[in-house]
Amino acid sequence: MLNIQDLIFPINNKKASGFLIKNSSNIFYITFYSGEGYLYVSESGKITLYVDGRYAQRAKKEVRKAEDGGRSKDFNINIIGVKEIYKDIAADITKKFIDSNNGNRYKPAVLFESPYFTYEEFLSFKKAFKHSVKLIPSHNALLKIRSLKDKNELSYIKKAVSIAEDSVLNSLREALDSGLEFSEQGIVAEYKKRLINNNSKESFETIVLSDKNSSMPHGAPSGKPVDRNGILLFDFGAECNGYKSDETVTLHFGKPDKKFSDVYGAVYSAQQLAISKIKPGVKFKDLDKAARDYIEKRGYGKYFTHSLGHGVGLDIHEYPYVYNKNADTVKEGMVFTVEPGVYLEGEFGVRIEDMCYVERDGAQVITNIKKKSFYVKDILQ
Repeated sequence: MLNIQDLIFPINNKKASGFLIKNSSNIFYITFYSGEGYLYVSESGKITLYVDGRYAQRAKKEVRKAEDGGRSKDFNINIIGVKEIYKDIAADITKKFIDSNNGNRYKPAVLFESPYFTYEEFLSFKKAFKHSVKLIPSHNALLKIRSLKDKNELSYIKKAVSIAEDSVLNSLREALDSGLEFSEQGIVAEYKKRLINNNSKESFETIVLSDKNSSMPHGAPSGKPVDRNGILLFDFGAECNGYKSDETVTLHFGKPDKKFSDVYGAVYSAQQLAISKIKPGVKFKDLDKAARDYIEKRGYGKYFTHSLGHGVGLDIHEYPYVYNKNADTVKEGMVFTVEPGVYLEGEFGVRIEDMCYVERDGAQVITNIKKKSFYVKDILQ
């Protein structure tokens, strides 16, 4: 459960008077408000949500949902509809400074989420504050807090996984059972339709690549017909209450050659090795190294061209990042992907991706499709 002290800490740490938050995922995390706006947290822990006046009623409804049973139920969130965004927000924050200091004027400092503010926004706020407030950049102060999922967040992610997997499996069944020709784009369209029927949507642009196209780690689906005896890489996700899932399967519709079987075996074994090493205290770079060293030993090291994984939650890519330079350590409550891949240009690619939830003694794999076998018929059973 998010604690108000989590929000006050970066303010006190920088000796500031408040924190102005813009990132929509961070605002949703604190308030459950799903629209655009700005959130201000004072050093005393008072929270104000500023939204365009046209969305104030919606904001009150969504914030009430959070206060009734969400992570911010202990917060007192004041909602203000504004007309002139920069001017009105600056005036209200300045008034808060004066009121909290018995009318005394001084030059306070306000943290702002610098990665998410445009330069134009920064200048607009600076002008609106009439240079009476010092703006201090803050880099991703909330991301490490968000990386630790509570039981409600985990349940939303697991539900997103379930929706995505159900939609994928039924899309593949539909394609195969129809007896008709189907394309990469056709499978994507069927998948998206099934997500909508499940009151969900894509958590990112779905990737469906067949045969040679699968050698592109993040290629775009085409109108190319899928070979019923060929390879299919399917990278997919869904959403539930704002929380996302991310999973990849690489499948074969027919009888693969020895090279495909060998590459698939190398990628699968590397993934399982990395997952087996996940536990609190392990460095992310060591997880990446375990998978990378194994793939190197199998002779495919130079074809593993991306990091091992990334956090997933309100954003499809968020902290933590599992790569060879991240010396941060795994913590209980984190959710991240483990997705090694080998891509042989002009031939084929294999990526196997699962999501893991970190428990006290290791990792719980929260994606459900078993990936030891690459045969389509096996996952459709």
